[in-house]
Amino acid sequence: MRAALQQIAALVRDEAGILVRESQASALEAAIRRTGAADPQTFLRLAEDPLEGRAAIDRLIDQVTVQETFFLRDRVQLEAIAWRLLLESAREAGSPAVRVWVAACATGEEAYTLALLASEALGPGPPAVDILATDISLAALEHARRGRYRPRSVQQLPEPLRSRWLHLTDDGSFEIDERLRALVRFKRHNLVREASPPHGEDRFDFVVCRNVLIYFDTPTVERVIASLEGAVRGTGTLLLGAADTLCGSAMRVAAAGAGPPINGDRVGAAPQLLRQPLGREDDLLDQALAAADGGRATEALAAVAKLLREQPLNADAYFVRGLVELGEGEAARAVHSFRRALYVDPAFGLAAFQLGHAYDATGDRAAARRAYEQALRTLTLDDGRHDRILDQVDLSDVAEACRARLSGTLRG
Repeated sequence: MRAALQQIAALVRDEAGILVRESQASALEAAIRRTGAADPQTFLRLAEDPLEGRAAIDRLIDQVTVQETFFLRDRVQLEAIAWRLLLESAREAGSPAVRVWVAACATGEEAYTLALLASEALGPGPPAVDILATDISLAALEHARRGRYRPRSVQQLPEPLRSRWLHLTDDGSFEIDERLRALVRFKRHNLVREASPPHGEDRFDFVVCRNVLIYFDTPTVERVIASLEGAVRGTGTLLLGAADTLCGSAMRVAAAGAGPPINGDRVGAAPQLLRQPLGREDDLLDQALAAADGGRATEALAAVAKLLREQPLNADAYFVRGLVELGEGEAARAVHSFRRALYVDPAFGLAAFQLGHAYDATGDRAAARRAYEQALRTLTLDDGRHDRILDQVDLSDVAEACRARLSGTLRG
């Protein structure tokens, strides 16, 4: 990559956290031309201009980050959201409504999807939910505020929901119903460079940041996750995308030349290629499990820490870390670890079960109850990870233990 392009790639990384690989040089040049600059050198001179530079950089960021998503993407993950439990938790914290933040909202489909699902779950009437949707791209936010989408964007919505919450216009596009618009606020926010929660906002009951972290390098992923966690209130929830759990693997593939698209389509993104098991992380997890089984907590935690440096969104690693911490009497630390595992994989029923144990140990009965309820919703017999990490534990026994806790001391 030529020197001027390398400077611009570094600028993109610093501004938006996105890695631009050598194989993407031509795509980056095309993005530069779409900003109005004739070539990389011209863009660099423009970016340094005290009057025009900021606008030029913003145009470039729009070009490399604006990506199309669609309604009800990763449907199973979204439909598992327990809106009534979120509202109960919000009210216990003194809020009249569930505060939701959709970080990196792109063109708004996900924010409006959450508004729709909350309306369905908490209606009839206006639901007690307030949704903030943010993105770094001004063009994406403008699109989101318009609230008009092509048929392809809404094709995953079942017809009853589509006709109830969207309106077909004369040009064949679909327009968001005013009832949903009233629930969503849009604001510019740079997830990489700015603090979380966004300026002027309190913490949230539910933070959503899906399928964005795959575009960042590992240190940036770690910083962003920690920042997002700081935006979650009390026992609130952070939801990451299924593709994001593979971000460590994504870094390896990107290094080989298969980086994320520039101004491409998030639909069918590259992480689908990354589902092969990685032997090294298996070895490190086995080391941690063996050390934990042998009572060598320090060794187990060191193996987990090494794995998380390479795979910062490895749910199993956080789970094992939580087990070790709980065994060492560090219940508050274990709460953090099990919550991390659930941020990465909300369907990790065993992590929810152990989170209930950790909350029990801290004396937080309300949080424990919610964790056990989440475990009952998500425990599935075909979840094979328990075969490895909990020595063939019978999941029906885990479910029964959850029910016992919910019907016993956690009541009242």
